[in-house]
Amino acid sequence: MRHISVLIALILITFFSSCKVNQKVNGEKVGKWVYKTTINEKTDIHKGRYKKDGFQKGTWRYKYDGKLYKKEEFKDSTAVVTYYHPNRKVASIGNIIFVKEKKGLHYYYVGSWFIYNPKGTLIEVKHYSKGVLEHHTIVRQ
Repeated sequence: MRHISVLIALILITFFSSCKVNQKVNGEKVGKWVYKTTINEKTDIHKGRYKKDGFQKGTWRYKYDGKLYKKEEFKDSTAVVTYYHPNRKVASIGNIIFVKEKKGLHYYYVGSWFIYNPKGTLIEVKHYSKGVLEHHTIVRQ
């Protein structure tokens, strides 16, 4: 029984260590991707996954200096996007759609976007139609 456990552990270690990051297949990004850049001597990291067709999938997280500032939750050709204040409260939340065009993917804001102050109070609502601001309501000052 102990030999089976060791064998399973070795298989799992081999499998997970073979999962490569930042891979392309036929020119399309696939699998897990991690982008790291340095801005003002601080690290900016984007982590997420791509489907085989090059579209993002699942949850993407964006951190600057170790603090989450943006999260995108992809499903099909839409995503719910949440931006955060430095105090980790929601700054804004809304939806995007993305369309594959000749020059690559294009993202558009759609629907209502809710904007909050650092205390978490709703202060304005913006409504977009395929990236164009259609209506803007100030809720509180």
